Amino acid sequence: MRLCAKLRWKGWYGARFPTPESLEEAYRMADAPFTCLQSCQPWGDDEDPASPEHCQPDRACFEPSRKEPRSLV
Repeated sequence: MRLCAKLRWKGWYGARFPTPESLEEAYRMADAPFTCLQSCQPWGDDEDPASPEHCQPDRACFEPSRKEPRSLV
C-alpha cells in the first residue's frame, strides 16, 4: 500500500508491524481519525477524506512517503 507523506494517523505512536498486511489491518481497525498534514484537517486540500484508502497516487495532492513499515522485531 502506498501512503501519502502528509497523512497522519492518530493511532499508537511508535507502533511496529511485522508485515505490510498487519499495517493495513491496523489502519482498517483504527478507531481514531486520520488527518492531513497539509490541511491540518480530516480531509485534504481537495476536500476529499484523509485516509489510507483515499490518499493514493491518483490524488493531485499525493506525495509518496519514503518510509517503509517497521517490524515488531
